[in-house]
Amino acid sequence: MLNNRLRTRILVAMICLISAWQPLLAGAQAAVDYEYLISDAELVAYQAMGQTDIQRFLESKGSYLSNYFMPLDTGERVSAGELIFRAAQNHRINPQFLLALLQKEQGLVEEVTPKQTQLDWATGYGCFDNQPCNERWRGFHKQINSAAEQFRYYYEHISEYNFRPGKASSVDGQTIVPQNIVTAAMYNYTPHLQGNALFKALWDKYFVTLLPDGTVVKVEGDPGVWLLANGVKRAFTSNLALVSRYNPNLIVPISKSDLDSYDRGPDIEFAAYSLLRNATTGTIYLLTADQKRAISSMEVFKTLGFNPEEVEEATDAQLMAIPDGRPVTLSDAYPTGSVLQDKATGKLFYVESGRKYPIIDKAILAVNFPAVSVTKVAASLLDKYANGLPVQFKEGALVKGSGSEVYVISNQRKRHITSEKVFTTIGYKWSNIVVAGDDALSLHPTGDPIELSN
Repeated sequence: MLNNRLRTRILVAMICLISAWQPLLAGAQAAVDYEYLISDAELVAYQAMGQTDIQRFLESKGSYLSNYFMPLDTGERVSAGELIFRAAQNHRINPQFLLALLQKEQGLVEEVTPKQTQLDWATGYGCFDNQPCNERWRGFHKQINSAAEQFRYYYEHISEYNFRPGKASSVDGQTIVPQNIVTAAMYNYTPHLQGNALFKALWDKYFVTLLPDGTVVKVEGDPGVWLLANGVKRAFTSNLALVSRYNPNLIVPISKSDLDSYDRGPDIEFAAYSLLRNATTGTIYLLTADQKRAISSMEVFKTLGFNPEEVEEATDAQLMAIPDGRPVTLSDAYPTGSVLQDKATGKLFYVESGRKYPIIDKAILAVNFPAVSVTKVAASLLDKYANGLPVQFKEGALVKGSGSEVYVISNQRKRHITSEKVFTTIGYKWSNIVVAGDDALSLHPTGDPIELSN
């Protein structure tokens, strides 16, 4: 582990490199959301690129790093691409993030003839305002590994740092309230607007495609259906796995070559709210849309009314691919979720595991719960449940409010589809647009617009 976690980072870059990046930076600063740079899921998507993918990426940029090998203390002679891959896997950080960091700090992704100092301080790690860089961290291997380790530590311990999600801080005279962990982490690493605007511009240039996260795609003539998220494609291995999470009408076409450009992530094998038994340990889990929740005992299983005939066997490998949620206990009323309506007021709530979440617009009900029956209940029953935040539209929904703008929901943010050409190029259908009240749209922060690249 690193000795000094609580440190302020600066942008370390040569003046000539900053000058070369000014056109890209100017465009980035015009539209960047300084409070939400990328998603937390993107930071930790460590399987987004394999070692071969990293090498090909460097070669495609004509990078000096594509042919750079470094001798290690172990006696190995290892390529830059492999060092990036190792750091990403060891610390579970997205290799795409590390590549963008290398370009932002020292221009190494696109540099053909770097100076030794650029390689020695590749990620700017161990360098501070008005001080020489700490010699302990000199060297490409130390730089890439330490940066990956630092961002993993930020991800797991962000409360230890000055910049934190939801906390207002001043950056270059502007008040910034980071909306997620990775954005806070990036200000701890580089407490400057310009440096983070540059990173965002590079991230978008290198890794953001026209298809937003949460898009479900299919190659014409191929039976497979895939979810695109966090830089990878995930196969739905059954129709139930698909329809329990997404509206099949929202599937958009994709070319085989474009689909092949995505690395494959874990398959989506089971329907949401399946009951899965670990074939090795016997533990039974309730699967939500994206987590598995261990049922704490057979007493809980029986009391909450689960059906033993609906339990499916799952292997260790299948279960390991699904993130853990909190256990299911006796206090979890409606563990699989239900839509309840107050008889007196008509207000709608989604109730799950003893907590009620307001549904403030019937458009949200139609998008998120199209096949769920609404149960009318007395207010006294609803009063028993703890209050939760209002239900947002699910991922991939196409929504418009009182204005003419059409948005797609991606990573819980609404992203403006900037033109009819963009809409039709992606393959969206006009019939899938849902009209909602502006209050429902306001539940989603505004994300980057979706537009065709020049």
